[in-house]
Amino acid sequence: MPTLDFTPTPHTAAPTAMALLSRPLNTFLTTAAVVLAGLAAAPMARAQQFEQQPIDPSQVVAIASPVRDGAFYNLMILTQVPNQRQCWQEQGQQNGVVAVDPLLLNFDFTGACDRSTDGNGYSVRINGQDLGVHYRLEVSPRQNDLVLFARPTRDRSAPPIEIGRTNGRTNGFLKIQLNPGWQMARRTYNGQPVGHIYLTHDAPLDVRLATGAAPPLSQTPTTPPAARPTTPPVSSPPPSSTVATGNYFRVVVPITGPNTLQQVRAVEPEAFRTTVDGQSVVQVGLFREQQRADEIYRALIAASLPAKILGASAPAVASTPTLPPIPQGSVVVVIDPGHGGRDPGAVGIGGLQEKQINTAISNRVQQQLAAAGITVLMTRSSDVFVDLDARAQYANRAGANVFVSIHANAISMDRPEVNGLETYYFSSGERLARSIHSAVLGNVGMRDRGVRTARFYVLRYTTMPSVLVETGFVTGAEDAARFRDPAAVNRIADGIARGILNYLGR
Repeated sequence: MPTLDFTPTPHTAAPTAMALLSRPLNTFLTTAAVVLAGLAAAPMARAQQFEQQPIDPSQVVAIASPVRDGAFYNLMILTQVPNQRQCWQEQGQQNGVVAVDPLLLNFDFTGACDRSTDGNGYSVRINGQDLGVHYRLEVSPRQNDLVLFARPTRDRSAPPIEIGRTNGRTNGFLKIQLNPGWQMARRTYNGQPVGHIYLTHDAPLDVRLATGAAPPLSQTPTTPPAARPTTPPVSSPPPSSTVATGNYFRVVVPITGPNTLQQVRAVEPEAFRTTVDGQSVVQVGLFREQQRADEIYRALIAASLPAKILGASAPAVASTPTLPPIPQGSVVVVIDPGHGGRDPGAVGIGGLQEKQINTAISNRVQQQLAAAGITVLMTRSSDVFVDLDARAQYANRAGANVFVSIHANAISMDRPEVNGLETYYFSSGERLARSIHSAVLGNVGMRDRGVRTARFYVLRYTTMPSVLVETGFVTGAEDAARFRDPAAVNRIADGIARGILNYLGR
């Protein structure tokens, strides 16, 4: 199983305003890229071949970058190349919070600035050990503050680690001020920097890895109290939700009208109809962690949907995919056929079921990628139900390079004129989304509904570049006819595969 989670990302020469903030930009030397490609699946012991090189604090800044006018925030790290044009400016401190103006938005910053915006460009390192596979970096709101956490991706019982805070909130880009003991450093290999930034702490903090055992880095944490990470309280259940006893948390929306399912799927495409205690509901997910259930709940409430959180004693409704052996050093792509089993997905013209379309397209994509020498894993390979969290964690456990979730869209049966391709990403997947979207349109004569951002669960909780492709509308006259033509379905799948290969440089 891979333990180093990074992929060389291309250098983009000129910015195009705000679009820059969602495209990765970290330049790897060609020779270093070749060396690192062979190490991408190295065991944890081999991670010690990487070292770190401190960065002058005046030459690097961690920024909470607002998305959708501050609806949520991404982490962005800017690194100044010495003796080159300035690429950011601190706009002064007010009550502890420092606003930042990313000047690189206004000029061609090639050779002057490096920018990291996702897990390909930065990761966590503690006491000389790389934890990029075990922890992801995330900016989360905490009352009137924004906090940078390293949040566990494998051992969900492990607490997150606080790394820094903005010390308040205002509009715009905010500087994250690191807690005592934390610094930023470059990853090096054989003494040479390789374009990856560490958020690093050199003391043996109390860290748990995927086994859930006692801290492997230090049996007795020795960090001074001021430098020890603090653990934010786990959010309590939302007041208006109903939480029963149980080991899992099920998020549902009672069906109150003919459009309930469609409304819920606008928030989370994997939602499906079911019955709980004799009541017809739309189920959005089944989660081990109450915090994750709370987040989905709040998103539904924000969309004016009467969501509830219910207890579940066992994950009887979810199938957990088994991870097969992965060849060392291979490029891994996880394909996620949406819906399945008792969840047919959208049902369209003539009873067309989304899950069948998703399966057919996904199987063809898998065949095409495998023929190109890619290791392809499927979150489901048969007609079974797999829950949201199981899909995301399957890709994370595999240390995948790319995650692609495949769906078909739907709207009212009274709107057969609505047709076309939509491709979604959340943060790090924009370049992948555009590559796939362009390749499908180039391979299939269908309407273009654009590349968009969305907070879908499988996009937020996968740690690699991830996209969700809506391959057409089962309720659309043009798309439904295309879905019934096996040759046309293959052309859609071939376009997705070509887009993935183009992204991977194959």
